[in-house]
Amino acid sequence: MKGSDSILQRLSGDQIKLSKSDRKLAEIVVKSPDAVIHQSIANLARSAGVSEPTVNRFCHKLGCEGYPDFKLRLAQEISASGQLFVENMAQDDDSAEVIQKVIRSIEAGTQHLSRTVDPSVLDAAAKAICECNSVNFFGMGASSSVALDAQHKFFRFGTPVIAHTDYVNQRMMCSMLDQRDVAVFISYTGRTTAMIENAELAKQHHAITIGITSGKSPLARHCDYVLNVLTEEDTDLFTPMTSRIMHLAVVDMLATVVALRLGPEVESNIQDIKKNLASTRD
Repeated sequence: MKGSDSILQRLSGDQIKLSKSDRKLAEIVVKSPDAVIHQSIANLARSAGVSEPTVNRFCHKLGCEGYPDFKLRLAQEISASGQLFVENMAQDDDSAEVIQKVIRSIEAGTQHLSRTVDPSVLDAAAKAICECNSVNFFGMGASSSVALDAQHKFFRFGTPVIAHTDYVNQRMMCSMLDQRDVAVFISYTGRTTAMIENAELAKQHHAITIGITSGKSPLARHCDYVLNVLTEEDTDLFTPMTSRIMHLAVVDMLATVVALRLGPEVESNIQDIKKNLASTRD
C-alpha cells in the first residue's frame, strides 16, 4: 500500500467494496485503530460478531497478507514515528528514558510471570526431565536463542540435551522420540503452525511434551505440562524483547528445580566442568 493509500483512508472512503460483515469490522478499525492493533484475531472477530476467516478475508481485501500483516501496517499508520521496535517509546526519548522504560517493562513482566507459572506444573516438568533419556528444546525465530540457552544450561546435568531451531531437523527429531524422551516447545504466541505440528507429532510418538508458552494457545493443547508465560508485549507488532527475557527466566526456573532434584550428581558435574575450564583462562 502506498503512502496516500492507507488502510484507514480506504476504509473511510468507497475505494473498496465491503460486505455487511466487512463494514462491521471497518467501523471498529476506523473508530479505535489503536485498540485493534493490540487485539487477537479472535477478539476482533468476537467484537464485530463475525468469524475469524471473515477477518482474514477482510485483511486480504485491504492488500494485506493476513491479520498480523494488517496489524503491522495499521500500527505504522497511527504511529507518529513509525517505530515498531519497543512499545511506548517515543522518537525524541533520550538514552536515560530508554533505560528506564526498558527496565520498567522487564520488571512488570517478571512480576506478572511470578503469578502465571504454576509451581506444581514446574515441579512435574522438572521430575519428567530428571527421569528421561534425553531432553530436546524446540524454538523458532526469536525463540531459537532461548532454546540454545536452555541447551547450554541443561547439558551440565549429564542427560543428553540438544536444541533444534531448524524446522526440518525438528520434524525429523519429533519422529524419532518415544516415551523415554522429553520435548520442550518454546513459543511466545503458541500459534506458529510448524511448532504446533511438531508438538502434535511428538505426542503421537508418546514423548513427554512441555510448553513454554501461553496456557491458552493452540500449542498448549499438545503439551503435557505448560509453563504459562504471558506478557503485555504484542510480538505481532514489536521486536520480541520482554517476552524473550520471560522465556529465559522460565528456563532458569526449570533448570534450577531440576538441579535441586538431582542434587550431588549435578554438583559433581559442575565441579568437573569448572576444573577443566580453569586451564583455558588466564
